[in-house]
Amino acid sequence: MVIRYHSKVPGNEGVVQPKIFIGRLIHSKSLKDLEIIPRAAIGVTPNGTIAFVDSKPATASQLQTRYAHEGFAHAQVTTLTKSQFLFPGLIDTHLHAPQWPNLALGMEGTLREWCENYTDPMEASYSSTSKARRVYADVIKNTLALGSTTVAYNSSIHAEATNILADCALAAGQRAIVGKMCITVGSTHGNWEESAEVSLADSEKSVKYIRSIDPEGRLVHPCVQPRGGPYCPPELMRGLGKQCAEYGTYVQAHMCETQSDIDRTLELHPNYTCYSDMYLASGLLTPRTILAHCIHLQTRDLDNLAASRAGVAHNPNSNTCLRDGDCRVRDLLHRGIKVGLGTDCSAGYMPSIHDAMRSASNVSRNLAVREGEGRYVLGFSEVVWLGTMGGAEVVGMEDLIGNFERGKKFDALVVDVEGVVSADASLWEDGEGDGEAMVKKWVFLGDRTSIRKVYVDGELVTGQDAGA
Repeated sequence: MVIRYHSKVPGNEGVVQPKIFIGRLIHSKSLKDLEIIPRAAIGVTPNGTIAFVDSKPATASQLQTRYAHEGFAHAQVTTLTKSQFLFPGLIDTHLHAPQWPNLALGMEGTLREWCENYTDPMEASYSSTSKARRVYADVIKNTLALGSTTVAYNSSIHAEATNILADCALAAGQRAIVGKMCITVGSTHGNWEESAEVSLADSEKSVKYIRSIDPEGRLVHPCVQPRGGPYCPPELMRGLGKQCAEYGTYVQAHMCETQSDIDRTLELHPNYTCYSDMYLASGLLTPRTILAHCIHLQTRDLDNLAASRAGVAHNPNSNTCLRDGDCRVRDLLHRGIKVGLGTDCSAGYMPSIHDAMRSASNVSRNLAVREGEGRYVLGFSEVVWLGTMGGAEVVGMEDLIGNFERGKKFDALVVDVEGVVSADASLWEDGEGDGEAMVKKWVFLGDRTSIRKVYVDGELVTGQDAGA
């Protein structure tokens, strides 16, 4: 057994119990501060909230007694092995769920070629709700297994398929932001809607539906979702801005991915000389806006991002595959702009934020070489922050998830570095070990088998005891 359960409430096996986790804890306190506690204890209430983080070594029974007054006298206690650690759930700030079947395909072309030859025909096919059910269940099963406890999903132009995506996330216990894609021009293969009125009506249907299935917003949240400047004329952008304000939704969109993307945006929106000014004037630039890519930014774009508190989804894998360019993450962070990581599947071939952390590290090094400026290199603590707390900020949930602070929700991974290449037992055999080396070995050398268990809101959603 990788994990041992020490206690249950006699006669109450069906009751959700408080939980205590004992073992090494690794999480971000800030961009520069990666905290490692060799032997910590975390108490999790039945509703998934972290009640305490205790760094004083203690046995299971001692902890149950110490926190009995908080309801932990009969808590279920989980003790990690020496080669394991607790790590915050990963946050994917940009993933195209309908493109899932296209993973690893079409990366030889440019962004425009990839959209027209792969993306458009695939996304258009989700008029089939049976396909949506089949594909979206697989998307969520796999992203959870890869450690993504929260995902900002892009859907297709189909309200029914979008609602199925929200259903699948809620049923699987994954945090998700979901919105119907809006496109009326600039697309191919029938992947567009007949009018702004139809697009807005279907967007509103999905917003209302998602609110109805999770009215308290425990896990699933609606958003409005213009594909981007080249695909949504001014009247559609303005309508989505009004919808966002009326329903208080998130916004997901693309911005400044390529120079061609910018040129096409300004051609369709001739009143502006800056991509972000168009979103701002439409009411779509808010603290709950997630903008993918943001590679080719003007100074005015940086000003708008900083002032609006909109967040950036940095997609290092897809930007490399399609040769879009390298996001200057350091410049964004320097301006106080929120940045998280996205997989951008299927333009990115790997649907893993674990992989995105190492890709972000490599992209930053390549940028530093090309620009001759070492400041662009992201340190290890920074790439961990981007994959966890940075992502939490981008999705507007920094007070809820992202690390293991008291009062937050327990979204967590149990990571095991035993079996990772070059991670021999000398790293952990004394019970203390080199925690920094362990997490570096996992980030740069580990794979999906290193993630043994995934918890969302305190509940085990994947792992050997899932469903037990």
